[in-house]
Amino acid sequence: MRLIGHVDHEDDAQKITEFLKRKGIETSCEGAFDSVTGQMSYQIWGHDEDRLEEAKQDLERFKKKANRAEYEIPVIEDEVALHQEEIKKKSPFTVFIIGLCIFIYLLNFVQEMQERTSDQEIIITPVQKALFFDFPPALENIQSIRKTDNIPIWPGFYNWIVAKVKGEKIKSAPLFIKIREGEVWRFVTPAILHTNWLHILFNMLWVWILSRMVEFRIGIFKLLLLSLIIAFGSNVAQYLMGGPFFLGYSGVVLGLAGFIWMRQRIAPWEGYPLPRSTFVFLIVYVFGMFLVQLAAFFLQIFTNIQFTPIIANTAHIVGALIGAGLGALSFFSHKVRR
Repeated sequence: MRLIGHVDHEDDAQKITEFLKRKGIETSCEGAFDSVTGQMSYQIWGHDEDRLEEAKQDLERFKKKANRAEYEIPVIEDEVALHQEEIKKKSPFTVFIIGLCIFIYLLNFVQEMQERTSDQEIIITPVQKALFFDFPPALENIQSIRKTDNIPIWPGFYNWIVAKVKGEKIKSAPLFIKIREGEVWRFVTPAILHTNWLHILFNMLWVWILSRMVEFRIGIFKLLLLSLIIAFGSNVAQYLMGGPFFLGYSGVVLGLAGFIWMRQRIAPWEGYPLPRSTFVFLIVYVFGMFLVQLAAFFLQIFTNIQFTPIIANTAHIVGALIGAGLGALSFFSHKVRR
């Protein structure tokens, strides 16, 4: 594979690669960010050694006359339909994640029903004890609790700040207790925990929509790596901010959305078919949750109302930022063979 040349605009990159494809010249495209100029450039790579010079000449002619009709990209409905069928067939990781989350949800539900004795109790199931980000020793032998105010756990910076402002004392335990004991899976396992059927339904629908798009373009291994990095970063941030008792795949979902948004910006030829309205919906959702948490914070500070929404919005925001950052890396680009 050799570099043929580069163009400065993403639309031009898509046009020339499609043009070379129609001529039977095998190429691929990669976006590159120039930290000096602050601009993107789009590199065209040739894979056919025998036709490198021809491809270079075509690129030079294209730069001079990029608006000619021969460079316009034809829309072929049959190819679009075929593309969608390929996505459906090549999504084993996505199917596995959905199946795993549903299995853990059902297992947790059964354990909760077996141990519940009162509707007022907060049930701590064995699967939660094993998969929460951290689990304080003070709760090891407890199956249900009514509140955690008097139990020494890491409360998160949010609750710590509230307590400090109100002049209250809060019992705190060391950070990362179980992880420091070697249970490193807890960095990511809160993502596969769900206790509410609406919660898991919402998350799995988004996984089905977003994860398949990414898996088809970057493959199982890179999607696994991408998901683990997002889960790790969003879970650590949520733990530091709110304590260990959070769950759900939504941090990774927002990370996948951020990843797709970035790929659409720097490499539109990769063809992620996610409309702008979807991003608007997710932004409004996250911002709405932020306003709810902000209102709860001021209610706790200035009134006696103890309103604490169970929302892992730190995981949402950090997950989206991590996904967008990873989306800017060429490692996660869709190496389309032309």
